[in-house]
Amino acid sequence: MGDECCAHWGWSGYLTVKNSSLGVARRNAMAVALFALAGCGASIRPLPPLPAPVPESAPESHPSGGTASVPVDAEDISYFDANPLMVPVEGVQPSGVSDSFNDRRDNGRTHRASDILVPMGTRVVAAESGTIMRLSRNALGGITIYMMDETGRFIFYYAHLEGYADGLAPKEHVLQGDLLGYVGMTGNAPVPHLHFQAMRRDPNRRDYWNSPALDVRTFFTIPGKVRASDEQ
Repeated sequence: MGDECCAHWGWSGYLTVKNSSLGVARRNAMAVALFALAGCGASIRPLPPLPAPVPESAPESHPSGGTASVPVDAEDISYFDANPLMVPVEGVQPSGVSDSFNDRRDNGRTHRASDILVPMGTRVVAAESGTIMRLSRNALGGITIYMMDETGRFIFYYAHLEGYADGLAPKEHVLQGDLLGYVGMTGNAPVPHLHFQAMRRDPNRRDYWNSPALDVRTFFTIPGKVRASDEQ
């Protein structure tokens, strides 16, 4: 019955528009539509709810190392003495991490990170124990991970990944050496490598991705190795 009602009033609206001036046609069409809706209410289904908004990606200006830098201080040294830093790529020795922190990049940017060049698909591991803050993707960094250490002092940023380890999720706690993902060349990477950056976190700052970076290359003391429980 409802469908028939809609069909009947639809034709009436069409004939009114056809035989009237433009202004009258618009008024009649609106009246017909309203009447049809009222008469056919039982046959009209509500629209499904809108999906939840996708979290906003971190600004694309960050992944290439456009943030400010800070010098290493006494507290940083004390932290890494107590928490030795692992090279975040499997099979790479501390001596194998090149000094690229102050390298120049296009558009006047400075790198502010360490590039670790290894074959595509090499496993990427947690440099320290801590919490996954964010998994995201952007034009420069490609597939990325933001991770905070257990003390909340540092944020570690991994970029240009080929993909994530199975099951990796935000808010997950990981241990040093846990598998996080795989080296790739997503984003603006010209060759396969891991872009690794350490930033000193300010708990009062909401845009943590713009926290000042520091050069931690000399604090790498443990070769990259996947933790035994993650061996496949």
